[in-house]
Amino acid sequence: MFFIFVGQPTSSSTVQGFDSLRLLNLEDNCLAEWDEILKLSQLKSLEQLYLNKNKLTCIFYPDKNKIQEFLSNHESCEESYFPFQNLRCLLLGSNEINDLASIDSLNTFPKLIDIRFSDNPIADPGRGGLPRFVLIARLAKVEMLNGSEISARERKESEIRYVRLVMSKLLDNPEEINCLHPRFVELKNFYGIEDERPSVGAAGPQKMASGLLSVTLKCVASSVGEKLPLTKKLPATTTVGKLKALCESFLKLKSLKLKLFLQEEGSPLPMLLDDEMATLMDMGIGNESTIIVDEES
Repeated sequence: MFFIFVGQPTSSSTVQGFDSLRLLNLEDNCLAEWDEILKLSQLKSLEQLYLNKNKLTCIFYPDKNKIQEFLSNHESCEESYFPFQNLRCLLLGSNEINDLASIDSLNTFPKLIDIRFSDNPIADPGRGGLPRFVLIARLAKVEMLNGSEISARERKESEIRYVRLVMSKLLDNPEEINCLHPRFVELKNFYGIEDERPSVGAAGPQKMASGLLSVTLKCVASSVGEKLPLTKKLPATTTVGKLKALCESFLKLKSLKLKLFLQEEGSPLPMLLDDEMATLMDMGIGNESTIIVDEES
C-alpha cells in the first residue's frame, strides 16, 4: 500500500517517482484544492485515481501556458511531459463540484474513459444539476459513467437529445453558445439535425421539424393496481402539463393528481418532470423514452 501526502508539501512541490504506481486511492481525505491534485500529474503510470468523498469544488486540465510554467519550474520534467498522460479512471463522487467548466475539462484528459460524478451538485438533477444524458453528451470520450457502461445506442440517443434540448433554448449569440455548450455545433453537424425552432413565414408559423416521439407510459400508482405499459406517439412540443392530462385519459386516472418521472438508462433514480410548461423537447425527452406515472402522496 502506498501513502502519498498531497496536502502537506510546499506549493511548488510535486510527487515524483513511483514509476510503477497505477492506482492511487485518496478517498475521504478532506482535499479541497485541485491544485493539490495536480501535484500528482507527473505519475506517468497512474491509470486510476480515486478522489471520492473529498471537498473539491472544481477541476481543470492545465492549459499550454500552465504546462509551460510547470516545465520551467521543474527541471526534472521531460519536455514531452503532459499531465495525467495515462489516467483512464477518475472517481470524483461525493465532492462539491458545481460548474460546467469542470465537466467539460474532462474532455482534455488524454486517455480518460471512466468517470464517477455521482453525489456532486452538478450531476444531481434533484438539486438543479445535469441529467445523465447531458453528462454523456458533454463528455465525448467517456465509456463508463457513474459505474454504468455507456452503450453506443445510449451515446447516440443522449447526444441527439442534448442537441434538441439546446436548440429548444438556443441563444442567438454564437460565441455564447460555444461557451455554454462546447460540443453543440459538432454534434448538430454530425447528426445533421436541422433547426427545430418554429419559423414565421408569409403563411404564419411553420410546422416544427421535430416530428413525433414514441413515449412509453408506465403507471406505478399504488391506488390503481397494475396496468400494462402504454406506448404513444406524441409531438415533441407536448408540455408536461398536457402529458399529465393525456395520462389521465390514456390510463383512466382522472381521479388522481399525477406526477411524472423520466426513466433514464443507467440512472439509479428517475428524473422528476415538475415544470408543467416545459415541452418534451425542453426536458430532453427523446424517442423511445419511458415516463413513469405516479400519484401524489
